Amino acid sequence: MVKHLEEFFKIKPRFDFLISLLISDVFPGPWKNRFLIIFLMLFNTFACSLVILHLKNAIGTEININILVTILMFFLLFEYCIRIVLGLFNRTKFTVLMQNIKDLFEEQDEDPELSSIMEFHLKNSMKYFVFFNRMLTYIACSTAILISLYFRYNEDYGLLFDLPFVVSDNIFWIWKEMLYLLQIVITVVGAYSIVSIDLGIMFLGLQIIAEINIFNDYLKNINRILINQPNFLCRIIKRHSSLISNINILSELTSEVSFMQLFLSCITFMFGLSFLMKYLSGIGNYVLFSAGIIHSLPICVLGEFIKRKTDDLSETLCLINWLELSLKDQKAFLIILGMAQREYGIKAGGMYDINLYAFVKVCHVRFI
Repeated sequence: MVKHLEEFFKIKPRFDFLISLLISDVFPGPWKNRFLIIFLMLFNTFACSLVILHLKNAIGTEININILVTILMFFLLFEYCIRIVLGLFNRTKFTVLMQNIKDLFEEQDEDPELSSIMEFHLKNSMKYFVFFNRMLTYIACSTAILISLYFRYNEDYGLLFDLPFVVSDNIFWIWKEMLYLLQIVITVVGAYSIVSIDLGIMFLGLQIIAEINIFNDYLKNINRILINQPNFLCRIIKRHSSLISNINILSELTSEVSFMQLFLSCITFMFGLSFLMKYLSGIGNYVLFSAGIIHSLPICVLGEFIKRKTDDLSETLCLINWLELSLKDQKAFLIILGMAQREYGIKAGGMYDINLYAFVKVCHVRFI
């Protein structure tokens, strides 16, 4: 078994869980994954109802920092629910894209150089995913714990939820500590759920970037390979078509999600900015302010990389000395060149390019 396929099977249980969480598929996989997916769905729904109850009870009272932070918590849980619903509607597209990625890993080439190119880029994509998986999960969970502890010892924040039939102002201190402990659990579970969904999208994006890199390196060696493999251009056309199809599927899967992330990130940022203007000394306000910036950053970075890689692909095609090819190969190459003329990438709502420029524009709008 080739090395990149071994790496693929090592982390397969993890991304199987992430994709199952994205599409709410509780039937396949080990019982631990099934239990965790069901738990996250039920617990986040339960937590969202408690937060809504807190906002309902706060109607008619003075708007303070507790209410504002509770609204942000509601947005976080609401985003999770919406993304789960969108995953249900896009289950078929997720399945098709995952199958295409599995086929890419299982593909083997007789040419040693082409095989080494594929192995190099696929192994790199696995390394990046393992790194981001650990880093983002640790950052999200540890930040959620620290923020919850800060809320516990800062009376201005307090509890961000209410339990039915329980008056939070008239309870014993032990019960109050239990409520704060529950708040830590709600915050950590919510943060873990959101970052897990983001990691699922990131995994798909990293594999598409790896596929673009493989295709780009194939094109750089096209003149040499055609000497030994006369039908290589047919394979190139098929791979290019598969690559375009995968990019379009990913764009469709992230269309509504990326638009919602940018919108909620803008709202979170504005709330955080208002906190800073009123409470300059609170470190929690700076954390909320940073969260508004970071929330939409991963999808924008992913979109930026895909856009740059596809631009590099077009540049590589233009640099190929196609005059050295036979007349038949020149016709096939012109087909590839024509397919590469369009711009490919992730679009929010199917209209707006998702890249670092979009992230900067959203940040600019927040300050206006």
